[in-house]
Amino acid sequence: MDSYDNERARFRAYGDQLISAHLRLREMVEDLYVALDEGRGEQELQLYCLTLCGAVTKHHTAEDLDVFPLLAARHPELEAFLRSLKSDHNMLAHMLGRLQRSTTYEELDAISAVLETHFIGEEKRLVSVLNALEPMGDLGIEVTDGRA
Repeated sequence: MDSYDNERARFRAYGDQLISAHLRLREMVEDLYVALDEGRGEQELQLYCLTLCGAVTKHHTAEDLDVFPLLAARHPELEAFLRSLKSDHNMLAHMLGRLQRSTTYEELDAISAVLETHFIGEEKRLVSVLNALEPMGDLGIEVTDGRA
């Protein structure tokens, strides 16, 4: 496989990477549930909570700043959907703040439900679009194929 094909395969994995990121975030939610079930101390719960909150925030910030503008430019039919996802991100940011102030089952249940709905929607609408991105042009990265 030449370098162009390698890059093409890497870029075609964007949708798969989105699913992998969502799986990791789901696992972090589950880890926090386990910590609550085990009656972990406040400091330990805070650590789990900060890890989850930081990871979700980083993921959503990257989507808002990098992925969504690219998709909106290439797929104007997705603009309304992408706006709704950004709205979800804002709502989740507030919910994560509440979770950090009070790490309870109630707060975690609410976040878990909203995240799951959000993730399913993204995966259904965006994975195939992301996997179809071409390495040349779509991301502003020129890939040489090694041919003269």
